[in-house]
Amino acid sequence: MSKLDFTLVRETLINEQATLVADIQTEENKLQQFMEENPDQFDLANKRLHQEIVVNQLSLINQRLTQVRAALERLDEGLYGICASCGNDINPERLKVIPYTTLCVNCQERFELAKRVNR
Repeated sequence: MSKLDFTLVRETLINEQATLVADIQTEENKLQQFMEENPDQFDLANKRLHQEIVVNQLSLINQRLTQVRAALERLDEGLYGICASCGNDINPERLKVIPYTTLCVNCQERFELAKRVNR
C-alpha cells in the first residue's frame, strides 16, 4: 500500500472545489436563462424538462462540493483517510481515485448492500 502525499491531496481537493464552484455558476446561469425566456405554449414542456435537468445537476454538484469541503476539513483535523464507519485506514489507492470518500471499501460495500436491501 502506497503512502499519500497530503500536499498533493489538498491540491487535488482544492482544484476539484474550484471546478465544482465554476460548474455551479454555469448551471445557475443556464437556469437563469431558462427563467428569463418566454417560450410559447409548445415549448413550455421542453423548457420545464430542461429546468429539471439543470436543477438535478446542480443538486449533484452541490453534494460533491459538500463532500470535497468535508474532506478538506478532515485533512485539516488529521482525520483524512480514516473510515467514518469502522475507524480503519482507507486504502490510499481508493483515496487517489475518490479523494473525498469517507468509507473504506468494505464499509462502502456494506452500505451499498444495505441500500439495495432497503429499496
